[in-house]
Amino acid sequence: MNPSSTAPADGLTRRQFLRVGVAGSLALSAISATALLTGCSSPPVANGYKLLRDHDLKVLRALVPVLLAGELPEGEARNAAVEETLHTLDSFLTGTSSAGQKQLAQLFDLMHMPLTRYTIVGLSADWDEAAPADIAAFLEHWRASRFETLRAGYGALTQMLNMMWYLQPRSWAAIGYIPPHVVV
Repeated sequence: MNPSSTAPADGLTRRQFLRVGVAGSLALSAISATALLTGCSSPPVANGYKLLRDHDLKVLRALVPVLLAGELPEGEARNAAVEETLHTLDSFLTGTSSAGQKQLAQLFDLMHMPLTRYTIVGLSADWDEAAPADIAAFLEHWRASRFETLRAGYGALTQMLNMMWYLQPRSWAAIGYIPPHVVV
């Protein structure tokens, strides 16, 4: 029997109906994600920060120790160094263009949302529960990705966080930097 001969009178087969349903679901998901990523429902700035939001900080607090492994101090000084790095980043970002700030916020939104965190980042656990090895694997995946967008995201994250760490005087000894003496 020919499947086209069993089509309903209105011309919509079960297969076509399912395709339309899936396409509609994908379209609604894309529109919702776009609205979220473009700031329609942007969360407020974190307490004590000028630009970074709470979920940005969650991502960054997981990334900084992995990216700066071997450079950060140990113990309580480590947490203080991470927080100082985040405040340095926040201050730095306030001086950048609004377009750059928006792109970075979109990157953090993408990395934070559970669906995209799993599909694009590769983390099933939330950032504060992710193992350092899983975060390192994510960074390596983005670094070596065949997609230029992911490689650009890797470059932006690593360069930005490294720069914020090495702007701090506490990091200078590790690289042998001796600041110039000011003669008055």
